[in-house]
Amino acid sequence: MKAHDSSERKRCVNRIDGVDGEVDELLAIYDPEGNPIGTKRRAEVHRDGDLHWVSFLLAARLDPAGGRRFLLQLRGRAGDPYRGQVDCLAGGHIAADESEREAIVRECREEAGVELDPRTLIYLGKRYLDNPGGVCRRVIDHFYLADRPILLEETAFTPEAEGFVEVDLDEFGELAAGRRPGIAGLARTREHGSAIHPLQITRGHLSAYTEPALKNFRRSVRAIGVYFDSGKVDESIWS
Repeated sequence: MKAHDSSERKRCVNRIDGVDGEVDELLAIYDPEGNPIGTKRRAEVHRDGDLHWVSFLLAARLDPAGGRRFLLQLRGRAGDPYRGQVDCLAGGHIAADESEREAIVRECREEAGVELDPRTLIYLGKRYLDNPGGVCRRVIDHFYLADRPILLEETAFTPEAEGFVEVDLDEFGELAAGRRPGIAGLARTREHGSAIHPLQITRGHLSAYTEPALKNFRRSVRAIGVYFDSGKVDESIWS
């Protein structure tokens, strides 16, 4: 899969006027070799199953005792088919005029209220997702790790997120693999304001995802673990 030249993507138009003054995101679409072949509206890309790109931000840290903590978003946008599910701290489509890094910095700001430096993000790799049961049926997912600890207290409620929860990284991997019915977390939710409170995360918080998407959660946990253990990136995890 070829890398896409961000300078070429920047020549594309990102947004066009939609109905009643709204804007409609334009996405770059690709051939099977990863070459850009044009742009289409986001809804049309999903309707037609075109190959497109998405970026995800993984946020993890070591606590003072050496435990691995994983920060997740509780999705909350009205009309979101995954509302109420947990997800990576931030993620979303790469617009036609953005690089992968620019997209994830924008998504983190919009979804979690957290500012990041795109130059310092750690690129963990990419994965082709053939997901016929999902909204994005053919997509290349790009995964980045925040280069610094992002604390639960830093997050801000947004229209995209109902809250945020921090869990044990390895326990989350077991939950995503179906080996645990639930795990303990600490959360900030809109319902409780700024107060941090216990929240049990169960398989129900992952129930809307297809198996290919759950595999990406499990790969994310492995990729973070390898980086914490060795300080190196193993892109073969995504193969």
